[in-house]
Amino acid sequence: MFEWKITPDTLVTLAGFLLVAWQMRDGNRQRKIESQIQLQAVNRELLTLGFSNPELFKVLEDAEDVDPKIETYYLQLWLNQFCLFDALSRSGGFKRDVRDSLEIDFRDMMQMNNMRRLWKKCGKFYPASFQESVNDILNEAGHKTPKPAMKRLRS
Repeated sequence: MFEWKITPDTLVTLAGFLLVAWQMRDGNRQRKIESQIQLQAVNRELLTLGFSNPELFKVLEDAEDVDPKIETYYLQLWLNQFCLFDALSRSGGFKRDVRDSLEIDFRDMMQMNNMRRLWKKCGKFYPASFQESVNDILNEAGHKTPKPAMKRLRS
């Protein structure tokens, strides 16, 4: 029969293991919070750009009389931001309420005609998981999209 012997060395080893596990858990929590802070900071910067260039607010209003280059570049910044949000969300980087709130913003923006045009033009350049998320949102809203055919790059 197996017999447990608890020695001071065993206790020290166990305490060390528990301390490292606690520190790793705390570090992961801190990284998640930092990711949320950084994501919100970029959102704030993207919105703040509109105060120095009011045409960017027109982009967010889905206006028709916007310089196409400005519209494309600004929406591309937002699309990249949402791609980052999607990746962080998939990795468990957000609490459910934060994720749900950001997803509402994402869904709203994907309803804009200008964003859907941009997505049609450049969506294929994004990761397959993000393409799937966007296409699901668009399909749910009645904007039919084809399933992406992913090609593997060989090195």
